[in-house]
Amino acid sequence: MSALIFDQRQLETLSQLLIAGGHQDVAGLLRASLESLVVFWPAQAGALLYITPHGELINLMHGPLDHEAQTLIEQARTGFVRGDDGSEPTIGSYSLEGGRDLVELSLRSGEQGVGLLHLVVAESHPEKIVSGGMPVKAGEDLLILLVRAIGGEADKLAMLRRAERDLRELHLLYEIGQSLAVNLDLYSLLNEIKLRVPKVVDAERCSIFLLDDERDELVLEIPGEDREYRMPSDRGIAGWVFKHGIGQIINDVGQDLRWYDGIGREADFKTHSLLCVPMRVKDRTLGVMQLLNKRHGEAFSDQDMKLLTTLSAQAGIAIENARLYRSLKEQHDRLLNKEEEVRHAIARDLHDGPTQSVSAIAMNIEFIKRLLKAMPERVATELDTLAELVNKISYDIRTLLFELRPLGLETQGLLLTLQQYVERWRDPAGYDTQLRLEAPPHVPRLSHEIEAAAFIIIQEAINNARKHAQSPEITIYLYEEEGHLVASVRDRGRGFNLTAVEASYSVGSSLGLLNMKERAKLIGADFRIRSEPGKGTTVELRMPLA
Repeated sequence: MSALIFDQRQLETLSQLLIAGGHQDVAGLLRASLESLVVFWPAQAGALLYITPHGELINLMHGPLDHEAQTLIEQARTGFVRGDDGSEPTIGSYSLEGGRDLVELSLRSGEQGVGLLHLVVAESHPEKIVSGGMPVKAGEDLLILLVRAIGGEADKLAMLRRAERDLRELHLLYEIGQSLAVNLDLYSLLNEIKLRVPKVVDAERCSIFLLDDERDELVLEIPGEDREYRMPSDRGIAGWVFKHGIGQIINDVGQDLRWYDGIGREADFKTHSLLCVPMRVKDRTLGVMQLLNKRHGEAFSDQDMKLLTTLSAQAGIAIENARLYRSLKEQHDRLLNKEEEVRHAIARDLHDGPTQSVSAIAMNIEFIKRLLKAMPERVATELDTLAELVNKISYDIRTLLFELRPLGLETQGLLLTLQQYVERWRDPAGYDTQLRLEAPPHVPRLSHEIEAAAFIIIQEAINNARKHAQSPEITIYLYEEEGHLVASVRDRGRGFNLTAVEASYSVGSSLGLLNMKERAKLIGADFRIRSEPGKGTTVELRMPLA
């Protein structure tokens, strides 16, 4: 290598400039260092490669680098890895065309090689003396110390920025965790996640697609827009991540064949890069979470992937909790409505039955009082009639109380309770509909809670058949099969379109069927309905014996 002469003042000034601090990021520090080195050497151009303690690559150039210089630089960088190579820092040189040298210095931090610095300089001559210069060896040593200082400062700043980022991420995870723990409103929860997450990873937007099971579509709602966007669950990068359960980093979506921009066009949003991860709860995938467009032209990193994966796990649990809360609230509201219906039904039954009969008794008593004076010989007959009316009222009231709460269910079990129910049953509408029970002499007993729920479900099925089926006969079947106690209610009436009725759940119709289904779910039973127009209806409840 040719002799190099350095100016002491220049080197001291350069050293102060490089390590004076004030840089907000590693790339800014290295860019300023490279530019200063090119100016103060002086050099025609320079290139710098730095590998952070976390494995991130920073590649910078300053000034014009011709093809020959670029080729040599790429060759020198091939296979370079950060680490302790055990060698002493040195200055190397490669001859270039046009009387130039490519100077190579190892960028070091402590005992580790952390990068490479290349400068394109005019070839120096040993006989050239520069005012204020120093011996070549001393200049080389100072330059090596200077480059070592650059590597050390870069490492310090990189670790500081990583620590700051880790703290921000931990703070975000804590804040989001606290918010998710107390926020049970699904819409508010999703908006909070979408607003908070992009700030930490410096992205433009966060999108959450949730699966619509019935339509097998991914649904997106954008904060501030009173509408939703839908796409098939296997469409686009989001659909691929949902189906395969594997997160993806795409820093140029235009080059990915899976990219689907239909929603972006609808929402008038241009996506350049994205990070997408699945949202899972146990073995189910609820949807996917996306970050769109890393700011300042940067690329999404593995660190961003780890953060978003952690957040998506938290969000998945919170979304599931919010859904369960909403479902429980809807069930609670339905139970309150059902309770109100029962109150009205009891009031109607009392008014149409016992209340009317009691009024008739009062009238008969007044009539008998008058007969005692006018026609005493008829009093005995009228008293017999009155006694029959009183017995009928007593029977009707006991039947009503039995249907509301069969006290024998807890001690006698479901079979005997159904036998009593069939014996007491009569069609309130006055039709000749017959109710029958077919069951073996003995069936296994279940817990009181399960048998009580089963009785209510059977009762509801009988009432539905009585009201709508127009069947001459309703039959209850109770039997044991394959480790289950099966109870079914069958009629030979009109039947109905089951698909249409189930579709009406969402608009508040057919709550009787929905209530039966939910009661069955609460006791861990399988609930099935089979019906066709003109072919009758079967309601089946399968309760596990285990």
